Amino acid sequence: MLVVFLPLTLASQTQKRFKVAVYVGGEDVHMTNTLESHLKRELRLLGDVDIVEVDENWHFVLATQYLESDFMDGRKTGHVALAYIFLERIPDFYFKADRLVNLKQQPVYAELPAVAYYNRDTLDKFCVGTVGSIEKNYLTSARKLLR
Repeated sequence: MLVVFLPLTLASQTQKRFKVAVYVGGEDVHMTNTLESHLKRELRLLGDVDIVEVDENWHFVLATQYLESDFMDGRKTGHVALAYIFLERIPDFYFKADRLVNLKQQPVYAELPAVAYYNRDTLDKFCVGTVGSIEKNYLTSARKLLR
């Protein structure tokens, strides 16, 4: 048994892992927590992603802001407008040491922001689609560079 599982365990421990922070902003605390939970779950399912806090040492940030739409009379429509952006931290070694100290914030590459419009009851589809797009467009190429 050890002969089979030991190499698999060692290989998974040496695999490059991506540290991703997730930020969700909006007015409704329950909806914010739900959306954040779904996004983190989808990211963890990728297998090589560790979820970290925004103030920690992260490689990427997925920032999402939502706005619920209302009818003119104030009733909720049940639809949500979502805006999201994926940020990649520029590694410290790109800068001379004296220039890095003078920076007020960590420089990032900002991928193009995107917007979506979903029914409040189908936000899990937004999370699956967004993480799938991130995995396809960013993480897959980063994995190839790390091989």
